[in-house]
Amino acid sequence: MITITTVEGLNEPLRRRNVIAPLSISEIEGGDLQEGQDLDFKRRIDFDKPETKTRLLDDVVAFLNRGPSRIIVGVEERVGRFDGFRPMTANADKFALRVQTLIQDGITPTPADVEVVPLHMDDGFILDIRIPRHPTGPFMNRMTGGYLIRSGARNLPIDPGMLRSRFVDEQLWLRTLDELTAEEDARLAANNVVAPGRALRIGILPRDHFDHLRRPFTQEDHVRSSAPSFSEGAPGWFKVCEDGHQVLNHDFNQRGIERLFVRDDWFIHAHASFALYQTSGEGRLALHEFELTVKRYLKELSEFLTEQEIEGPFAVTLALQSLEETENFGAWFRNTNTVRTLRPQIVSFVDDETMIADFLRRVRQASVYG
Repeated sequence: MITITTVEGLNEPLRRRNVIAPLSISEIEGGDLQEGQDLDFKRRIDFDKPETKTRLLDDVVAFLNRGPSRIIVGVEERVGRFDGFRPMTANADKFALRVQTLIQDGITPTPADVEVVPLHMDDGFILDIRIPRHPTGPFMNRMTGGYLIRSGARNLPIDPGMLRSRFVDEQLWLRTLDELTAEEDARLAANNVVAPGRALRIGILPRDHFDHLRRPFTQEDHVRSSAPSFSEGAPGWFKVCEDGHQVLNHDFNQRGIERLFVRDDWFIHAHASFALYQTSGEGRLALHEFELTVKRYLKELSEFLTEQEIEGPFAVTLALQSLEETENFGAWFRNTNTVRTLRPQIVSFVDDETMIADFLRRVRQASVYG
């Protein structure tokens, strides 16, 4: 197996690699795979023909700019489905290395996690080129200067608005999220919209925020959309508010305890009061329940964004704040009133497992449980 990767700095933490699940010969031969936005079959790669190399790079670039996918080389297809193998008989490792070199030298920025994997057969091998989701980009074919994106079974040029959004400076992106989140935090506090106690606050800024052609979140006439809810129970319903849409849930005392706000430019601000609590009776800090609920809520937010065709990557910031707002609760957190991600994270999905685990670890370590 050949892996395209980059060298990490000696003193830098190891980056979690994105991967695509392996595929077997029998799964390919089964005939259930269909060419489309996540798969392409190729009969062969001829390194002696420049146009063949260009087409391969176009395909890899288009998939990189769309999402997780794979290219299988050494397969005949009919109407986009498997029709037979055309195994290659060269040295498998050397051929895979040539493909690796072509992709690494022919695409900018260098894709960090593409894998070129030979699948061996009795009379040769085929190649499985695995292309996981990459939060960086946009990706360009250096041979042509082209920016492409996969649409169905075709590669299309990226439209100017989307292309501009993908050239966002990372520092500007993170700074914008910090500023928008702080402004919304201040607005909620000033207007007493939600109770501050032990609140989980989430700020999300997709790269699509910078695409001025991106449509805002909308609802059909007379039909309101449901929203993810931190507290289990009946889902909230989006209503139009200043600059966007929001869901605002209240408790029995008509006190706001949960709000999800989607601004017209796709900045998202979520606030859930009393997200972490002390159990009645046994008087235990409900860390386990909090962790499970955070994971579920972020998963539902991720699914909501996918339904809205907001595919990321995303800048995300998480905070558990106002830990001393409620009498005696501060005893559980003796050294801090807020636990947060000090810097926003850029992730492919807002329910990124590593980001969530790091945040929950910080919450637990800040508590008396250490």
